[in-house]
Amino acid sequence: MTDKALIDQIKNGDERAFESLFREYFKVLSVFAKKFLNDLDAAQDVVQEVFVKFYEQREKLEVHTSLKALLYQSVRNRCLDQIRSTQTRNVHHDNILAASFGTDIDTSDFMEQAELEQMIYNSIAQLPEQCQLIFKMSRLEGKKNQEIADELGISKRTVETQISNALKRLRLDLFEYLKALIIIALEILS
Repeated sequence: MTDKALIDQIKNGDERAFESLFREYFKVLSVFAKKFLNDLDAAQDVVQEVFVKFYEQREKLEVHTSLKALLYQSVRNRCLDQIRSTQTRNVHHDNILAASFGTDIDTSDFMEQAELEQMIYNSIAQLPEQCQLIFKMSRLEGKKNQEIADELGISKRTVETQISNALKRLRLDLFEYLKALIIIALEILS
């Protein structure tokens, strides 16, 4: 079957055609992704994400080269996004640790930092799905608003609004905790 015929069937919602595509490429794409991520489970997760996105956006699908090239490029891009996200998270964590070691601290400071990080991640997890996705792409993966808009097929203004909503939610969720820390710090200093 030609790429065009297969794509047409998938666009029309033919699940057997999609399943055939998945079976043909899943293993080889997983091996390909493993070369980037050095972790087979993570590689398989990336390939599954690519196929899910492919299926969700099947009606808008346009292949300019070949279906195989599109799948490989999509997996490559997703792997690079994941690597960038992991590196950004690691740099953020390293910066927190470096700042902490630069001062005279005790283990309670580490616990407070860990608590605060956990509260931030919990707050992000409570956001609506699209808002959470956009916020993570922006703040954890370091993507620009226009990149996010293009990738998700939404307007840049929608991305800006979702990020603003996420930041408002974070401020509300963390306000009481931060206020308590400030009060404790003031009591210690006085």
